[in-house]
Amino acid sequence: MLKSRLAADPGWTVSFGEAQDGETALLRLKERSYDLIFLACRGSDELPLLARMRQLHAKSAVVAVCRQSDAAFAVEAMKAGALDCLVHDQLARADLSPILRRLAQTRALITQNLELRQVNQMKNEFIANVSHELRSPLAVILGYAHALQEGTLGTLNEEQRKAVGSIAHRSDELLSTLNRILRVRESVEGLQLAELKPTDLRGVWRAAVERGAQDLRRKNLRLECAYPPEPVWVLADLAALGEVCDNLLSNAAKFSPGGGLIRLTVGVAGGRAACALQDQGQGIPPELLSRVFEDFSTARVSGPTRQSSGLGLGLALCRQAVELHSGSIWLESAGPGRGCTAHITLPLARPDGKLARVEAPVLVEKRRILIVEDNPDLIDIIQLFISGVSANLELAAARSGFEALESIKNQMPHLIVMDIMMPGMTGLELLERLRRAPDAARIPVLVLTGYADAAAQARAAGAQDVLLKPFDRNAFVSRVLALLHGAQAGESRK
Repeated sequence: MLKSRLAADPGWTVSFGEAQDGETALLRLKERSYDLIFLACRGSDELPLLARMRQLHAKSAVVAVCRQSDAAFAVEAMKAGALDCLVHDQLARADLSPILRRLAQTRALITQNLELRQVNQMKNEFIANVSHELRSPLAVILGYAHALQEGTLGTLNEEQRKAVGSIAHRSDELLSTLNRILRVRESVEGLQLAELKPTDLRGVWRAAVERGAQDLRRKNLRLECAYPPEPVWVLADLAALGEVCDNLLSNAAKFSPGGGLIRLTVGVAGGRAACALQDQGQGIPPELLSRVFEDFSTARVSGPTRQSSGLGLGLALCRQAVELHSGSIWLESAGPGRGCTAHITLPLARPDGKLARVEAPVLVEKRRILIVEDNPDLIDIIQLFISGVSANLELAAARSGFEALESIKNQMPHLIVMDIMMPGMTGLELLERLRRAPDAARIPVLVLTGYADAAAQARAAGAQDVLLKPFDRNAFVSRVLALLHGAQAGESRK
C-alpha cells in the first residue's frame, strides 16, 4: 500500500528497496543509502535496530510506523533518532506529500549540519596536526640558528651571519604565524583566558613601537607618536593588548609605501581611552571594510597577485582581544590609495583598580543545553545554530515539559531553551515547577515564543530572556552565550 501510494505521488520520483526483517534491512543499508526509511515497529524492541540504522547512515530520515498510538514509544523513538512517528492507520489515510516535504527539508538541514561539523572537525584536526608537524622541525632550525648566531658552533664571517640571521628571522615569522592560527582555534574551543590589571596604555604602545622598530627601519618608515603627558589607565592583559598593538603596527608597516609616514595618537576621548594608527598605504575599498575582521580575511589586496604576506588572522585576533577588554575596534579608509586608520577605544580604569580574570565573549566552557520544544523541525534548527558555536556545547532535547523534568532529574543542564505552547504542560507551568525546585531554580531559561503577550508572562514566571519567533541565528546565539556566561560568572563568585 505504502509503496503504491509513494509511486503515485506526482511531486516525487521514487525508487524503492524493502526488507522483511531487521537483519535484511541492515544488509540493504550496508549496500546503499536511502533518503527515507519507513520502519514498522511493534514496540520498543525495534529501537536498537533504529539506532543501528542511524549509525550506518546518519543522513537517512527514519519514520517509525506503529500499529497504535503510543506517546511514550514515540518519545523513545525520537530519542533513538526517528524524525517522526506515525500510526499505521493514519499513514494509510495521510497526505504523504507534506510529510515527504517536511522530512526532505529536515534531512537537508541534518545534512548541512553534519557537513559543517565534519568540515569544522577536519579543520581543527588539520590545524593541530600541521602545527605539531611544523613545530618539531622549527625547534631544530631555530635552535641551530640561534646557536650559530651566538657563536656556540664557531665564528661566522659576515655573509654567514647574514644568512643565519635571515634563517632565524624567517623561522620566527613562521612560528608566529603558527601561534596565531592556534590562538584562533583556542578562542573557538574556549581555552583562552586573560588577566586584566591596571595598565598605562602609553606604555603598551611604547613597547610595541620598540618591538616593531626593525620593520619600520626595513622600509625606511617614519613613525610620529603623540602621547598625552598623563597616564591613560585601562584594565588590560598586557600580552593580549600588546599583541593587538603589534598586529596593527605590523599591518601599517606592511601596507605603507617605503619612506612613508605612520601617525600614532593615544589619549582620552568621550570618556574612554582612545588610540588611532594612521598609515599612508593603499587603503581599503569601502565595500570590504565590513569583512576585514573575519578569519583569513586579506581585504587590502586579494588573490595571487597580492604583494603582502599573511593569512589574514591578525585583525581577527585583534577584534577578539579588544572585545575581551570590553573595547571597540574599527578601521576607516577613504578608499584605495588614501591610507587607512585603525581606531581602538577602551574603558578607562583607576590606577588602583582590582585585577580581573575574564574570558572572551565568544569562548564557551563545557556546557549542557536542554532544548524543550515539541516541534522537531525547530529542534533541528536550534541544534544547527548551536552546533556552529563551539564543540564544547552539549545538546539534549525534550519534547514536553514532563520529559524536560525527567531529563533535568537525570542530569542538570547549564541552560534551558524552551517553548511556551506545548501539549500536556505549557512552558509557563514548566517554569513554575523549575522555580519551586531548589537546584533547578538556578538554571537560566531562554524562552522562545511567537506571542508577544507570552513574553511578559514568561519573564514574570522567571525566564531570564525571551526571543520572539521567527529569530535569526545571530540573535539566538548572542542570547545563548550571554546567558551561559552570566551563569558562569555567578558560579565563579560563589
